[in-house]
Amino acid sequence: MNLSRFFSFSLHRAARALRSVAIALLIALSAVGTVQSQSPLVRVGVYDNPPKLFLDNQNQPGGIMGELLMEIARRQSWTIEAVECEWQQCLNALQSGLVDLVPGVAHNSMRESLYSFHSTPVLEDWSQLFTADDTLIRALNDLKGKRIAVMAGTIQFSQLSTILESLELHATVVTADSQAGALALVRDKQADAAVVGHLFGMRYASDYGLKNAPIRFEPTSAFYITAQGQHPELLAAIDAQLAQWHANADSFYIDTLSQWGIRLIEKPPKPWIMPSLMILAALLLIALLTVYLMRSGLRRQRKKLVETEHRMHTVLDAIDAYVYIKDSRFRYLYANHKLCKDLNYTAQSIVGKTDDDLYANKQTIHEFRRNDEQVLYSGERLAVEEVVRDRKGEARATLFSIKVPVVDPETQQAVLYGISTNISALKATQSENYRLAFYDPLTELPNRRLLLQRLEQHLQTVEPCQSPSALYFLDLDRFKHINDARGHAIGDTMLRLVARRLSLLIDAQDIVARLGGDEFVILKILQPGSLQECRQQALDFAEQLRSRLEEPYIIEAQPYLSSGSIGLTLVTDKTLNAEALMRQADTAMYRSKESGRNQITLYEAGMQEALEEHLSLQHDLTFAIGSDQLRLFVQSQYDEQGRICGAEVLLRWHHPTRGVLTPNRFIPLAESTDLITPLGDWIVASVCDLLLQTPQATFPISINVSPIQFRRPDFAARIRQILKSSGAPAHRLIFEITEGVLMEDSASASIIMSELTDLGIRFSIDDFGTGYSNLAALRRLPLYELKIDRSLIMGVPGTQEANAIVRTVLAMARQLRLHVVAEGVESEPQKAFLLRRGCHALQGYLLSPPQAIEQWIKTVHQEPASRS
Repeated sequence: MNLSRFFSFSLHRAARALRSVAIALLIALSAVGTVQSQSPLVRVGVYDNPPKLFLDNQNQPGGIMGELLMEIARRQSWTIEAVECEWQQCLNALQSGLVDLVPGVAHNSMRESLYSFHSTPVLEDWSQLFTADDTLIRALNDLKGKRIAVMAGTIQFSQLSTILESLELHATVVTADSQAGALALVRDKQADAAVVGHLFGMRYASDYGLKNAPIRFEPTSAFYITAQGQHPELLAAIDAQLAQWHANADSFYIDTLSQWGIRLIEKPPKPWIMPSLMILAALLLIALLTVYLMRSGLRRQRKKLVETEHRMHTVLDAIDAYVYIKDSRFRYLYANHKLCKDLNYTAQSIVGKTDDDLYANKQTIHEFRRNDEQVLYSGERLAVEEVVRDRKGEARATLFSIKVPVVDPETQQAVLYGISTNISALKATQSENYRLAFYDPLTELPNRRLLLQRLEQHLQTVEPCQSPSALYFLDLDRFKHINDARGHAIGDTMLRLVARRLSLLIDAQDIVARLGGDEFVILKILQPGSLQECRQQALDFAEQLRSRLEEPYIIEAQPYLSSGSIGLTLVTDKTLNAEALMRQADTAMYRSKESGRNQITLYEAGMQEALEEHLSLQHDLTFAIGSDQLRLFVQSQYDEQGRICGAEVLLRWHHPTRGVLTPNRFIPLAESTDLITPLGDWIVASVCDLLLQTPQATFPISINVSPIQFRRPDFAARIRQILKSSGAPAHRLIFEITEGVLMEDSASASIIMSELTDLGIRFSIDDFGTGYSNLAALRRLPLYELKIDRSLIMGVPGTQEANAIVRTVLAMARQLRLHVVAEGVESEPQKAFLLRRGCHALQGYLLSPPQAIEQWIKTVHQEPASRS
């Protein structure tokens, strides 16, 4: 600064000081005169960035941005409260509302989403590179391999990072807390160059023994900012004042910038140099235009690459799975946020590591390496489960990994792309569902479903003559009396003791199961021998069972006595299936009950009354189909408002001599013969007529479809013909199918279901929750509804296991967007429990018993409104 500028600057400072004193006196007098005319308080975050901004010796904003702000505050009658802070602290304080305004912030797209800017920029600046005298940097390529210091979180940091990345200049960025700190790092030989603002660097670089290098970055504009959407009146006032100053060449704004050595308005050039300047300007314009076009193209390409990479990283980091890339030496080239977080590494530090560095268990490392080698050496995709173990070898997580080899087009070497999903929770859920579906929760013995499966496997794989066996059906005597007299807790404990005794009596190849209540079944493998010897072995073991069941049960220091009625049957060449074997043993057990309990009965061929009954019933059913003996009943389903939202048709057989027979008496008979097809067609046709009789209703009607009927190859064609003949609306039909049918052959089931859903028919899984479903297969099926089995509803809300299953089913249905119906609702607590957890429809005697068709139609007509 020359002498004349110094005096001008000093006089200006003095004038401003006098003016400030006058303003202060006026404010003081105004405050004395009236209490209500208080000036608005503006809290300003001031960080050290001379000559733009600093805190002067009066603790007020100084520098170019500070002096301009203080003048605007004087004219707007603001009271300025300076809050001293570091750069990032000022921005954080602005976000949290601790300050109202921060000066000297450069504009970019990222900050625009966080802060509010006024319209007219205050200062134009650019980023400049400064080096020591002995460091030679003339072009951007000279930055390769250099250490470059820059203040963290600034626009200089963003510009430097973008240039290094776009030009692939492998330089090391050293962050500093301030611009002065960046210059100090170069002076102290901890960096080769520093990037700071041009105004700051030209003023202070020489103090650190540094010089400016011929490398500049894109110019930036400095603004005053507020938090996003906050204090728009401050920004509007600043814009208005800047507009007035820009319109006046002798304004305070121009004067302030001139005093700080910044010239915005040049004097008019002398006439004799105008032609030369015009020629130079034209040449410069052409050069600038050429550079602009080249830089614009490069900038567009760079922006596209940055946006594409940003989107890719955003997507990969949002995936709840491990995404990674390994080179041919199994070193990590990339790992997404999930993998880095779980292994406690950063994205940069994990690069170059191998699984040996990341995992502690040798078995896990060996498994990963073996799979990786198979992918890279075979060149084929691999989908496999991998187990992550801890140092002690215990499994901590199960991953489902998909690994693909990809050839790098530059190096022509194969790299491995992988994604590994943690399926530990899914496998645990599947295991728990399997346990709940196939094991008795009280005794942890196999239940009826699992027993029948194992019996069928036994019958299909074992020759009776080579490996004879016997089936025992046990029923505890007087258990109901103990249970009622002493309570369910004593009864449950006794059942667990019985299960333990039976488990200790059998061998490893035998099976013991609890069917429910106080009924147990044992499959005993016998020693090979003659038929008489096998019978004797079976009876001897039955006697062991009977004697063991007679022994007292000590519960809470008190003995309880019971016994067992046992029926047994031998597995022979004439045994048809597991159900037939169970019926034989069950028949023998009831014969023991009839004989006075605590007895053993071996099933004999003379006990064929049940078989004759079966044949007689089959004959009668043949003539009942299509007659008045078979009648349909309808049980309504209700929503949470108590309105009918659906219905299920139920079949009853009014036998002329046997009375009313429920489907469980004759449907199995029809399924074991060819009667199920005409019976099923008759039911569907009857329901179609019922739909036409209730045109005012929009809700659907459900029909139970037999597995045998569903599996017939012409099932879809027969249904299509019935709908065409009747003209009934197919969208009001719901076919209920048991989950076992769908899981047995989900691919075939999906084809049949798709044919019928194209007609408008919807599908429901009946008795859901009692079997073991493949949830992945269910997702691929065109399902509309799940129907929770009444056996589960009976247990809510009093039984913890039933509550857990029902909650799980309802939660799963929400995820799969399936309608849910609970059947067998017989109490208000059950109803409240189900509605509270989002069950869509309820069915049971609490709401409505099954009604004859005529009575049900009257009920529908009386409904104020019906819905689907």
